[in-house]
Amino acid sequence: MALEKIIDKSEPVVVEAKKSALISPECLELLHFRNNEEEKSARLYEDMYMFLDNKGYTGAGALWHKYAHEEMTHADWSREYLLNLGIQPELRALPKLVSDYKGLPDIIKRSYDHEILITDQCKELASCAMKCGDHMLYELALKFLKEQVEEIGKMQTWLDKLEAFGTEPLALRLLDNEMGA
Repeated sequence: MALEKIIDKSEPVVVEAKKSALISPECLELLHFRNNEEEKSARLYEDMYMFLDNKGYTGAGALWHKYAHEEMTHADWSREYLLNLGIQPELRALPKLVSDYKGLPDIIKRSYDHEILITDQCKELASCAMKCGDHMLYELALKFLKEQVEEIGKMQTWLDKLEAFGTEPLALRLLDNEMGA
């Protein structure tokens, strides 16, 4: 009985104002964008995996399949952050992919370029969080950026191996074996 007097059921509880105070609209948009871009990355790497596997690069295909799953884990970071703030993450449409790859070297180069693009986007999220004084989001942005150092490093290694050993069929066969190990 005493609890019923404390809780007034006739007036709705206002939670939205508290949620919006936890993250600026600009940072919120960038976080929704980050989620979508990680999902797009997963789809891109999954598409590359299927191309590679279909062309006989089974080792590289398995590696890009693993990369696709890692990208979905990164998308989970932004979704979990929003859910912890009581904000429903947006699941946005993903574009249709055009599979016009020319082979393993092309996929490595495109993957490297893609990771540079993602890094720039993560830097923008970190800058927004700093500008808004959102230390919690800044910590998440740093987690994304730390991951990007690793992502770029992986692709740089594959580019270095292409440069060092060439793109002749035997060299690509050995690289594919190494990627699948």
